[in-house]
Amino acid sequence: MKLARYWTRASGEATRPGGDRVRASARGWSNDSVEAARDCAREIANRAAARIAAGRSERGQYEYGEHPLPEPVLQAFPNSEGTPGAVVTRNAYGALVLNASSLMFVDVDVDPKTQSHAAGRSLGGIFGSLFGKPSKPAPSPPDPFIDGFRKVAERHGLAARVYQTAAGYRLAITNLPFQPSSSETKALLQEFGSDPLYMRLCRQQDSFRARLSPKPWRCQCYQLNVKFPFETPLDKSRYQGWESYYNSKSSAYSTCRYVTSLGTGVIAPEFSELIRCHDRETKSESALPLA
Repeated sequence: MKLARYWTRASGEATRPGGDRVRASARGWSNDSVEAARDCAREIANRAAARIAAGRSERGQYEYGEHPLPEPVLQAFPNSEGTPGAVVTRNAYGALVLNASSLMFVDVDVDPKTQSHAAGRSLGGIFGSLFGKPSKPAPSPPDPFIDGFRKVAERHGLAARVYQTAAGYRLAITNLPFQPSSSETKALLQEFGSDPLYMRLCRQQDSFRARLSPKPWRCQCYQLNVKFPFETPLDKSRYQGWESYYNSKSSAYSTCRYVTSLGTGVIAPEFSELIRCHDRETKSESALPLA
């Protein structure tokens, strides 16, 4: 996993050909110390200022995906070797995210029209029972997505937990470890029909990511308008106020809902704590609305 324990900001300067000074600010990271993170930030800022001074707009060597995401680490789950097997971070828009080094999560988006059609069938059955004659509920048609997931799991001898999300489905592969950046992982994610952007992020960050808490805009919470790492104490105070408000609003929602288990249902010992954390934080066993 691409992680950084320490994050901070620093400024850099450069001079235009005409003598004008150019300043730039950047984030830096390190696993050693805040001072090392500040040195990294200053180096990036100096390079950014030099590009601006030279009239170049292209980005430098620190492209997206080549460095850790600027997310504070809130909780770590050490593996048998004592290094983090997973961590919980808070992403750019304020949601909690579980980052796992070998527990594969699969993110599958579904066309909203498909979801609306399925919801309409369910509502039709409810209204029919309310206003029509009592009758046995019609058996639900098989879900083509879950049926497809089951076939993929069977072909590869996988055990998986399937969850419904606001945008589709999430799977957790619980019996075998996977390397996020491997060609085997890429092929398997494609076979499951995983979202391409999710696949790219897994490869670039060398981790599997599963959002644990709702997206703010789905639970009527205003957007976070300060970015980590904080530039001033005021920014940190504003962030803490937002976090408190977000927690109160998001408590009425779940992030995903457990649907079924595929295969043997086996959960490898090294994944049991992570699955418990995931299901607890996402409220996957509740009937709360998804967000």
